[in-house]
Amino acid sequence: MGRFLIKILLYFAMLAIVALMYLLLIYSRPELVDSFYYRFTTPKAGSLILGTSRSAQGIRPSVINNRICTEKNAIINHSFAIGPSSFGPNYYREITKKLKKNSSGGLFILSVDPWSLATDIRNIDDDSLQFFEVRQKLFVGNLKSSSTNPNIDYLSNYWNNKFSPLINLFKLMIDYKNILILHANGWLETDIVSDKDVVEQRIKNSTKEYSEKNEKISLTRLYFLDKMVKLLLKHGDVYFVRMPVSEPMAELEKIKFTGFNDHIQSIADKYQIHYFNFIGLSGKYLMNDTHHLNKNESERFTNQLCDSISVNRYKKH
Repeated sequence: MGRFLIKILLYFAMLAIVALMYLLLIYSRPELVDSFYYRFTTPKAGSLILGTSRSAQGIRPSVINNRICTEKNAIINHSFAIGPSSFGPNYYREITKKLKKNSSGGLFILSVDPWSLATDIRNIDDDSLQFFEVRQKLFVGNLKSSSTNPNIDYLSNYWNNKFSPLINLFKLMIDYKNILILHANGWLETDIVSDKDVVEQRIKNSTKEYSEKNEKISLTRLYFLDKMVKLLLKHGDVYFVRMPVSEPMAELEKIKFTGFNDHIQSIADKYQIHYFNFIGLSGKYLMNDTHHLNKNESERFTNQLCDSISVNRYKKH
């Protein structure tokens, strides 16, 4: 009986050691968990890039910090994806958690596009309770903390592939292509195949998928965007940015959402902030697919955005 108990204790001790080592791996390499987790482990910030996966992949904090932001208010990318960070009550709540309290002199770049401000056409009353991210109780806005490492709440309740750290670590070791790397500053680096024919097929498939969506601009989402601007203006300068996409996607958005730019400009005019609309440059950047800039082009675009912000600031002063 005593020998049996010793074996049981040794077994549980080994399990505890393995679990502790795994937790230490997650603690030291949070980028290995998935494409979102790292952003919930970093400290609160006084400057933020906000939006969906277009800005998550296409706007580089390192470039902005080198050119515009001070070390005190270094900017981080807190963009996620359509759904998790579509503009609405969940994303607003998330921003209040990630924003450094009592900060000032910050820079806030809000990447806007029609899909992040849309709702299903069947949502007749434009009810926020019917928004996808609210119904599904997605992680953005629902975590107890957005700045804890390790973030046990996320790992326990929203993490699907428990073996991903080991898989991703192995991929990095063998220099595997087609991998997503989430950096500490929130930029999602996409090292994927960018062969012209492959990209064109991705664009074709995704544009067709989005053309079949029955969505309309949501006044409720616009209300929360307005509310975000009002909050962030207390902490610094706010800019709207509409990023370039593929030409087919730009054309689709023009047809489907005819009044989109007017809605954004109306909020910009209300708060006297600037709206940088780069949708006219669609087709002039290399893309990974119909939505996302090639990772090398993200640096070029971010520099162009910095040029625009710098000129705007110069004119204001």
